[in-house]
Amino acid sequence: MGEYNWAALAIPVFLGATLLEAWIARRRDPTLYAFGTALSDLACGSLFQAGELVLKLLTFSAYVWLFEHRWIDWPEDSAIPWVLGIVGVDLLFYLWHRASHVVNVLWAVHGVHHQSEDYNLAVALRQPLFEPLTWFVFYAVLALAGVSPLVYLVAYGVNRLYQFWIHTELVRTLPAPCEWVLNTPSHHRVHHGVQPQYLDKNFGAVLILWDRLFGTFEPEGERVKYGTTVPLRSYNPLWANLQHLARIRRLAGAAKTTREAIWAWFAHPAWVPAGFLPADEIVDEPGKYRPPSPPAVRAYVVAHMTIAAVALTLTVFFEQALAATELVAIAGALGLSFVALLGLVERTPWATKLEALRLLLLLFGFPWLLWAVGPLSPGMVVVALFALAPLWWASFRFLSRLPTATS
Repeated sequence: MGEYNWAALAIPVFLGATLLEAWIARRRDPTLYAFGTALSDLACGSLFQAGELVLKLLTFSAYVWLFEHRWIDWPEDSAIPWVLGIVGVDLLFYLWHRASHVVNVLWAVHGVHHQSEDYNLAVALRQPLFEPLTWFVFYAVLALAGVSPLVYLVAYGVNRLYQFWIHTELVRTLPAPCEWVLNTPSHHRVHHGVQPQYLDKNFGAVLILWDRLFGTFEPEGERVKYGTTVPLRSYNPLWANLQHLARIRRLAGAAKTTREAIWAWFAHPAWVPAGFLPADEIVDEPGKYRPPSPPAVRAYVVAHMTIAAVALTLTVFFEQALAATELVAIAGALGLSFVALLGLVERTPWATKLEALRLLLLLFGFPWLLWAVGPLSPGMVVVALFALAPLWWASFRFLSRLPTATS
């Protein structure tokens, strides 16, 4: 039991819930889901999961080290660490979340979660690649306060699990007592809004009480418009994680003084130096980003994204049996997959060549991957390769017939 990460089973559960909501939304309001946007959300979430395979080796090891040097020791039968863990994670999430909206370099990380112009369960899975590093800075205090790694993981897991279901427009409001105490879909829709009255509001995770207490609560009124004030206008999950960092660099480069250049990294995301208005920055372009993609491309991408999702689930499940170098290689291969496949959806000029390169790399890397996660016998690896050979052949044939995009 201890050899496997059973939390990996949450991946197909979350995907199944997202597909169910999309099916219901298709009958109630077809505009709630857009193919490319939802797939981009899932790709960002998958890239986060792939990156976390590596990043949590660092963050969790650091948490364990801090716990070993904790300032407080609680009796083994004490309930205090559980109370500290559950309440502490929720409060510290509020503080981290609020800081991530008002400090530019933190927003560069967290803003990925807000880039979607739709609002549904797929958005809940749109997690930023580098966010475990910023979370840890806030949560580390729990280790020093004597909250064990096990208690922390349970409290953190429950906290994140709760937040999944509030990313929906299908649930309008809950009974008044729930709306007053808990973070609900209505409150969290406000948090994702770009209208002035909704910016930097409703930072809570499970409890909305923190927002009421600290003056950041805003009820839902006007129909919420989603996204970011500087739209991403791309499905690329890698660029999604780099876009605002690149913008901060432009801000710093346009600064008139060294002090202003440094301030660019710590200012509110709305701050710009005097006279800054780059020609390539889209501030208020009308309409949601919806580049057309042919049905055949959609079918191809869904098939390969499904394979990538299965590979990711298996990797997370077997991660404790994999070496760090193997985890890095698998995370890199998955990241390449998501970038290439979303490039095909957008019909970017480089997508077909990148996808062909990805298929070649996987053709040679797949036997090694099967051996690493098994280990399987050579015969089983060969059988698996023969089983997948038709898919590889069909994929290369499809790419060879796909017209080259010019824009």
